[in-house]
Amino acid sequence: MSEAVAPLLFDPTDPAVALDPYSTYARLREAHPVWRSPASGIWFITRHADTHAAWRDKRLGSDFSHRYTAEEFVNPEDLQPWRDERYADFKSFERWDMIALEPPDHTKLRRLVTAAFTPRSIEAQREPASTLINARIDEARERGSFDLVRDLAEPLSLTIICDLIGVPAPDRMRILELSHDVVSMYEPAPSDATKNRANEAVKEFTRYTADLIAERRKRPADDLLTGLIDATIEGDRLSDEQVISTVMVLLMAGHEASVNAAANGVAAFGQHPDEWQALRSGAAPAKSAVEEILRWDPPLQFFQRWVLDDGFEVQGVEIPRGSKVGLMIGSSNRDPRKYADPDAFRIARGETSHLSFGGGIHFCLGAPLARLELELLFDALATVLPSIDLLPGAVRRPGFQFRGFVNLPIGAPRVS
Repeated sequence: MSEAVAPLLFDPTDPAVALDPYSTYARLREAHPVWRSPASGIWFITRHADTHAAWRDKRLGSDFSHRYTAEEFVNPEDLQPWRDERYADFKSFERWDMIALEPPDHTKLRRLVTAAFTPRSIEAQREPASTLINARIDEARERGSFDLVRDLAEPLSLTIICDLIGVPAPDRMRILELSHDVVSMYEPAPSDATKNRANEAVKEFTRYTADLIAERRKRPADDLLTGLIDATIEGDRLSDEQVISTVMVLLMAGHEASVNAAANGVAAFGQHPDEWQALRSGAAPAKSAVEEILRWDPPLQFFQRWVLDDGFEVQGVEIPRGSKVGLMIGSSNRDPRKYADPDAFRIARGETSHLSFGGGIHFCLGAPLARLELELLFDALATVLPSIDLLPGAVRRPGFQFRGFVNLPIGAPRVS
């Protein structure tokens, strides 16, 4: 069948697919484990073993500009939207986006940031996180209502990452709004309005971060921002552009996925009351539950990579150099070749082999912090909620890439 009339077996821009992609994944995974979309040109890799291997394959890269010019490497229509000069602010931000960098730039920046995410520094967040969670639950008791996203998950993740970096409390809700607008650029086929809004958000976010850097130079503090300003790589300090992009990425990555995972997990427990009782009784610990939540309904559905070399092959299918590859986290996490009865939500499973934190050199360095936040959140909720009662008014996040909820009302904790 020619590409012109090839069926569109998977369309991430379809709201129905975004709302519930897992049945589509199952069909694609079995019939077409490696499939090129005639709409986007992306080659989707859908099985766990193939995706796991691809994360670590050096023939794939999150960028190509360290080896090729755009003109010699790829068709202009295949470039990401932020490479368009109409979105110059976003393009400048992406130049030093650690998630989109390849070695040696990625190696140098990641080494600096990793120093702030040591086991000791992560564990130091346990007490402040627990205090915040308990305070938010007490407030919900007094109100008699509880939105899991707005009242707990967002304040928790945003507070922890902003405290680590050094963002003043009055600015944090604006950071949240800007973050949502920025990450909308990464959705499949964003509209022109979405891209313009994302570019404007980057512009404002960049200005804000530059002002924060200037303030820290006057008044250093015990935070990650001061550490990045003072840091050197092979004797050279980071440029302001490098610090700005790094701080923005950490602020966005530090709460977007954690909030979505928390909401997806609560929604899953609402649909599986027996699993909630297993958590409450101690039959399965919160650590195990967190891993199953991340596997069963991951907060990020896929990542893109470029094929940098000839000869890259998956399942006997050669994917040409210059192609974009979609590493399908959500599909891989439900692969029956890896997990028994993968569509079942079973918190005792506790599999850490899921791909929700990526892999290879880009494995999420904030994974230990996200796991801690989620463990504390579900432990606290299990103490005060006899059941997860999902109430009317739940709203899924629009789009496909970032899977979570805008609102998730649940029954409020009882007044003790």
